Amino acid sequence: MRTRLSGVLLSLTLAAPVMAEPRSFSVNDPSGQYLVEVLFPEVPQDLQSLAPALITLRDKGSLEILQQLQTPDAQVPLDAQGKTLDWRLMGENGVVYFADINQDGRQDLAIRNGNGADKDFQSSYDVYLQDPQKPHWVLNGPLTALANETFGGMFSVDPKDGIIHSQTDRGCCWTRASRYQMRDGKLVKLSSYTQAEVPATDDDANNSMPSGYMLRTTGEWKDGQWLETPRLEGPVNEDPEFLAGTLNGKIPVQLWYQQQGAVLMGEVRYTKSGSGKPIKLVGDQGEYGDQSFIYLHEYADDGHQTGIWRITRETVEPYAYAGTWVSGAKGDQPELQIQLHRQDREPEYDKLGDVARDQREGHYQMRDDFLDRDGDLDLKILPERDAQGREVAELTVTLKDTGTDKVIITTHQRVPMETENLIIVRAPQAPPRAGPYHIQLVKGFAVIEHNSAPDSQDYLTGFYRKQP
Repeated sequence: MRTRLSGVLLSLTLAAPVMAEPRSFSVNDPSGQYLVEVLFPEVPQDLQSLAPALITLRDKGSLEILQQLQTPDAQVPLDAQGKTLDWRLMGENGVVYFADINQDGRQDLAIRNGNGADKDFQSSYDVYLQDPQKPHWVLNGPLTALANETFGGMFSVDPKDGIIHSQTDRGCCWTRASRYQMRDGKLVKLSSYTQAEVPATDDDANNSMPSGYMLRTTGEWKDGQWLETPRLEGPVNEDPEFLAGTLNGKIPVQLWYQQQGAVLMGEVRYTKSGSGKPIKLVGDQGEYGDQSFIYLHEYADDGHQTGIWRITRETVEPYAYAGTWVSGAKGDQPELQIQLHRQDREPEYDKLGDVARDQREGHYQMRDDFLDRDGDLDLKILPERDAQGREVAELTVTLKDTGTDKVIITTHQRVPMETENLIIVRAPQAPPRAGPYHIQLVKGFAVIEHNSAPDSQDYLTGFYRKQP
């Protein structure tokens, strides 16, 4: 309920447990013309709870009451020691917020009025525009609705041009940033930017979308029409992890990896054995029993797999990393124990992030994988674009039996690229038995995956090493 008063004090009630004494706060508006008093007749014992408040606006010079407004739900701006928290009193997360929202040279007002749907992260506000004829504030419906869609606190207003910036979040994987402006008394949307996580494809769909990609949609006015343009982008690149420790309790190692959507890529270095040079890693994440593991595969330059790291993080302090390492690709060698811990190191930034556009084309190969196969991928990015403006890739994948050199399967396709580093081959172009697959390009590798794990040699799945 919203109530506007003139020179009177409301009697406010509160159901929650309260402190005995009321608390009042005062602050000047940004223009210095008005004194704002905020009175909480009863203060909840839990300062995270909301409580009714009375907001009185006075003329700064004469102290004449100009208007009184009530809110049933505002947060008392105190810390646990009873000290005033200025940012909770006035500002984008405060009881009151002032800005010249409609760019008429007058201070407009917003007042906290409860929580949004996500009470831990979303606050509701009533927004009032100042009357152009007198210092009186009038509730504005569209601005109030926009404020209650905004995630976190109030929307923000750029004082230079009056552009209103609002962000709406829904859960972990959807967000929209929008720009508005008041024009001739009406709220006008100028542009929007929406980002939503694209779920990985289910097994039975005619698609092969890996995890970690986002659909970003830009909305804007063109020739008097509101147009929204979707664009797939990604993958999301996480911060790299740096680990150090020992293999088999005596072989010192250092490794790092970065998650790029569904793919992990990185390097390992045996610091006191072998050549000491870094060895390329590529892999993914998986579950075994009730534990999560990362699987990192060592690859030589020619596409032979030289080792497999199976790592999990312990759940008790000091949260060390443990697991096993095995030589080769088939996992038929004795396992060695891994003991690792996090290490602070300066990243080699040129090794992180997406593959460069001019490094995507060429020949990729894997040799003698766990299904006794040799694989070759030849990839070319054509100069033309499809009707949606996407790049077009021409690719050939051939799998042979390692022992006999007999061709298991070969496929040649020309398909549009979903992003600069992602190719999806769907039916009817995908192999009938294995179904749709995708190729994700990372630095040094092309990773081919079907929707389900390979159970025979004719699946194209594998880590293909880029060749010079």
